[in-house]
Amino acid sequence: MKNFQLYLVYVYGVIIAFIGLLLLLFYFSFNYLSPIIEDFLGVQMNLTNAMLIISISFTLIGFFFGIYAISKINSFSSKFIIILSFLFSIISFVFQLYKLTIIGPTWIGIELFGTYGNKIEAMYVSAIVFLISFLSLVISASILFIEIRGEK
Repeated sequence: MKNFQLYLVYVYGVIIAFIGLLLLLFYFSFNYLSPIIEDFLGVQMNLTNAMLIISISFTLIGFFFGIYAISKINSFSSKFIIILSFLFSIISFVFQLYKLTIIGPTWIGIELFGTYGNKIEAMYVSAIVFLISFLSLVISASILFIEIRGEK
């Protein structure tokens, strides 16, 4: 891969890691502030591990994309790193696909707020998170294919 492409992979990895860290911050702040939010809004908050799994996988995908770009520029072996990124992308994508088929397109809202979360805004958030996961899967699979073929 060319240096510009590796730079784009690095920037994408930083963005995905940042999104993952934001989701982790969102999860832990909701976990900590859920009694206050429940009293203020009058809704029952249901914090499951679904957002935790997705946020950790996003953080690790971004981290491994960044490490891959740095190791590839420095001519180190990078197949193992992109395989790890690909595996976490598969885990995130399959988990979201499972939640999407079992709960529905507003699964993030339903997971957090129960029936109160069955709103169109929750569907938009779920779609954005799903598309980011799908894009990460496609990019990591493409890079893995290039690495296996041995192209420079």
